[in-house]
Amino acid sequence: MSVNVTRGRPRDPDLERRVHDAVLEVYWETGWAGFTLDAVARRARVGRAALYSRWSGKAALLVEALEVRSPLPVPVDTGSVRGDLAELARQLLDGYTGAAGLVTLRAAMEARVHPDLLAGLTETLNSSRLLAAREIVRRGVGRGELPEGTPTTLLLELVTGAVLSHVLFAPSGPRDPAYADVVVDAALRAVTR
Repeated sequence: MSVNVTRGRPRDPDLERRVHDAVLEVYWETGWAGFTLDAVARRARVGRAALYSRWSGKAALLVEALEVRSPLPVPVDTGSVRGDLAELARQLLDGYTGAAGLVTLRAAMEARVHPDLLAGLTETLNSSRLLAAREIVRRGVGRGELPEGTPTTLLLELVTGAVLSHVLFAPSGPRDPAYADVVVDAALRAVTR
């Protein structure tokens, strides 16, 4: 009979949640310039060695935390392109108004200034969103709801750009649930004329 003996402390099952929380808090407060693994370790109440052994650096840690917590749309198929786009808009509205969404927006802006440091961030987050959104348009064309040759990028930019602008510039507070429908209707009219 062999006995499995482990050395050291047992693995902390709550560590990643605490670290991801700390990443969002520290990044929101300090931005890229003040964001360090040491600051995250202090905020998460974990040893620095725990971070350095799991993540290759602050960019990798930020990207992972945002992948886990960011408002990526959940794949949706309501049966209609209008319903799918409206649900996508609602998910983004909800997601961007939370802490993780605001941190994602800040990180995306800072990635423009620090492209070498945050290259993985924009690639990871944008590719996930784009694939989900492009699938909505592909299905709409396949079902005959959108004409062949519909400008996919333009349609998605009209919807997501309006949502982003609304989050950034509209007064905070309760969002009008009909806003997503209005935006989608306007975007569909613009690309199907």
